[in-house]
Order: sequence, then structure tokens, then C-alpha cells
Amino acid sequence: MTADTTRLVVLTPSELQPGFLLAGVDARPVETVEDVEAELGRLAAERERGVIAVYRPLLEALPAEHRRRLDLSLRPVVIALPTGLAEVGLESRRARLMERLQRAIGYHITFGEEEG
Repeated sequence: MTADTTRLVVLTPSELQPGFLLAGVDARPVETVEDVEAELGRLAAERERGVIAVYRPLLEALPAEHRRRLDLSLRPVVIALPTGLAEVGLESRRARLMERLQRAIGYHITFGEEEG
């Protein structure tokens, strides 16, 4: 891959990894916060990453300062991977995702009937 290639990497517990691999996604197993921090460090050293989706409970368990730095990062863009369970705050999640996508691609996207 070239130095400016953008790709998706998913950091997920090992029991969820096979599903992502079957879909053709670069999925890496992480079980602890320490695993997430180590893998994020490795990915930061690579040039070929653009979006990193991290299993939400592990991302939220990172120290607040680390999460703040990730939120401000333009590349890679780190997003929370939903757990699949019903979660509260759909609008705030959507707003955070839209803001991160806008930073990643430099363009505001609207869906359906939305006005921006």
C-alpha cells in the first residue's frame, strides 16, 4: 500500500473478529484496555490507516486524556464500534459520527431529509 492509502481497521474482542474477517475487514483482536492502547500505538506508527473502529466498551474504558486526544485526531479517525445492544442517545451518537466523518473527509454529508 502507498503512504497515503486510507483504510478501516476494527479493534474488537476475539469472539467478534471472525465476522469482520468474513466481511473482508482488517479486524484485530483486543481483550483489554491495554491491548487497545498497544494496538492504537502500532496503528499510529503506520501510514496506511484512516478510520479505526474500536469496540465501544473498550474505547470508553480508556483514560479520559487518551480519549480526548483520539477525539481531536484528524487521522486516524477513531470511532466507537456499537455493541449491538440498544443504546441511549441516538441523536448525540449520530452527531458525533457525522462530525468525525466530516473531519475525516473534509465534507459535510447529509442523509435523507436532513438539512445541514
